[in-house]
Amino acid sequence: MSQEQNTDVNAIDRGMPATGRMRLGGVIDEAWRDIVSGTSHAFMLMLIVAVLIGGLSAADLFSIRSIAQQVNRYIASGASTYVIEFKGRISGEACERLSSMDGVLASGALRSKNDKVISAILPSAGIPSLDATVGALDVFASSNRSDTVGLSTRDYDGIWLSSQAAQSVNAAAGSQLALHAGGSVRIAGVFQYPDDGRSTNYEYVALSQVPADADDFDQCVVKAWPVPDAMQSLLQSTVSSWPSDASQQPTISQLNATQGSQLDAVKAFRERQTALAPMVMLIAAFFIGFAVVRVRRLELASAMHCGEPKAALWLQMLLEALTWCCSAILVTLPLAVWAVTEMDTGIIIAPLTLIGILARIPAAALVGVLAGVTLAMLVTRERDLFKYFKNR
Repeated sequence: MSQEQNTDVNAIDRGMPATGRMRLGGVIDEAWRDIVSGTSHAFMLMLIVAVLIGGLSAADLFSIRSIAQQVNRYIASGASTYVIEFKGRISGEACERLSSMDGVLASGALRSKNDKVISAILPSAGIPSLDATVGALDVFASSNRSDTVGLSTRDYDGIWLSSQAAQSVNAAAGSQLALHAGGSVRIAGVFQYPDDGRSTNYEYVALSQVPADADDFDQCVVKAWPVPDAMQSLLQSTVSSWPSDASQQPTISQLNATQGSQLDAVKAFRERQTALAPMVMLIAAFFIGFAVVRVRRLELASAMHCGEPKAALWLQMLLEALTWCCSAILVTLPLAVWAVTEMDTGIIIAPLTLIGILARIPAAALVGVLAGVTLAMLVTRERDLFKYFKNR
């Protein structure tokens, strides 16, 4: 048999016409046979890539969750709650309107009252009483949370006690508190006020809801996240009238200053170590794709020597790589679904943005593998067949 006839036979055996062009169906069949027979080691490669994708994704997810938890603790501690105090000069309506500003979760005004809540059970220790607008009650109802609690009309019917005050008179939300002077008052709610460094001004108080249409409040409390850059100006805008005496100025403070004056969550997110996870995945996937083809260089050079087009072999390697790489991505998909549906990261990153971040790692894996396969095919040449055979 002549060399030309031998080439034609080999071409027919591998699904390639004698013209030197392999049909697409033949390429797909050959790739499938390699996968099924184990020649391409598809299952092992799928596991390796799946472990890399899953491991890097999990590391990045837990890093993001750690930042989110840090932010949650910061907000829940009262560090992002600010108070402006200017006795008798705070506008209740202006304070309430701050809640419509970007970053402000809740805001409301407070005013001191001369009388105290004196219970029948503990008449010797009256509870200092404050008038509070609806927004102020919203702030204190969520004083140990990173979000706000939606209050109903029923929640404003009665007084709110701090947890310490409620404990001293053995009161609970929804119960009636007997008063020393006779009668009783309904406990609309109890707000938690931990001893974690926050101001003690509201540690032992009773809050009574009043309308906001007055300009003689003493304080405006604002819970925010992210804290607006113009927070001080926003707080000062609630002052209803400025005295002619310049020495009289309002006092602005954090509810809890022990946690630091600010927390730059955006910087922490951008500078997290796992932000380089997609790049690590890209490099690892590139070397995997390159190595997969290079270990088969003798087989590929032999096929080219028998007349198979290099483009057809390249397409075959790509199809095989796509099979095990996409399979690895599908295996790790439940991790991404769990992260989006179960992980509480909304305080620093929206679910849709989180999906985009998670997609970078498997995308890097796919790009890296295909790039590695392509480069390895480019450097695999038929003329090096005997060198490959010698160095096998």
